[in-house]
Amino acid sequence: MLQGLLSGAILAGNMATVALPIDSVEVYYLTHDYAAVVRLVEAKESPPMHDQLLLGWSYYRLGQMERAKAAFENGLQIAPASLELLNGLAFAQYRLGQATAAETSFRAVLVRSPERVESQRGLAFVLFTTQRFEECLPMFDAFWRQDGSDKEAEYHLVKSVDGLLSSWQQQKKTLAQMVEQAWQYEAAGNRRSAFEMFQWIVQVEPFHPGARLGLGTLGPSFGHEAEARAALESLLRENSKDGDARLALSRLHLQAGRSKEAEKELKRFLDAHPKDPRGEALRDEIAARRTGEAVP
Repeated sequence: MLQGLLSGAILAGNMATVALPIDSVEVYYLTHDYAAVVRLVEAKESPPMHDQLLLGWSYYRLGQMERAKAAFENGLQIAPASLELLNGLAFAQYRLGQATAAETSFRAVLVRSPERVESQRGLAFVLFTTQRFEECLPMFDAFWRQDGSDKEAEYHLVKSVDGLLSSWQQQKKTLAQMVEQAWQYEAAGNRRSAFEMFQWIVQVEPFHPGARLGLGTLGPSFGHEAEARAALESLLRENSKDGDARLALSRLHLQAGRSKEAEKELKRFLDAHPKDPRGEALRDEIAARRTGEAVP
């Protein structure tokens, strides 16, 4: 799971311009001969920090986590300020099941280097493993937003939603409270998390109006237009004057390129809610979209 997180740039970029001896730690590491790295570094009486770093990652990739941890710790004795060594130590601690120590190490790295992606992800996995879903869910949402093809982040996002809402259920939170908090996630930019939360609630209670509205509003953005449309149309069958559902349905048609259907739903909304400013705003959006469609 974590293999893909480990940066291929552990070796400094300027090494590409340096002629390396064939029998060198760096060459063996770059060619994935981790056993040779171990042989060379362990033979040195006082290996430098850089060699300790490569020794740690070599043991890590050989699956020898205790030795990896020891190598990173020995390197930190030489260079206590090294973020690379501390990051490696955090991953080794995580793989050894030492969640508290790993969290401390990852957070120490991120205090000094908050943009360090592999450490962010490492911390998210620690939080997930310790079932702190409310903390890690926004992190996985951010990873997925950065790369929609990130299946690992997507998987953990969905599982975090399940863990979070299951724990809320055990805490006797009502479905209405869950819907409200899902909208808070959406407002904070975690729209995929909110969508998964609405889906989860609909599975528990298929007729919950708030969850159906959420599913109908966010579904088209995540490839679930049919489900979203069905949810909104069911709400409107129950209450034809449901302005939120009517607006969401109009927007759903607009997003799908069905401007005429969007206009029909907007007209029905304005007939029932003539003074609602959201109607005029959507009218302008539809007009702008139709203008754009007319341009060759």
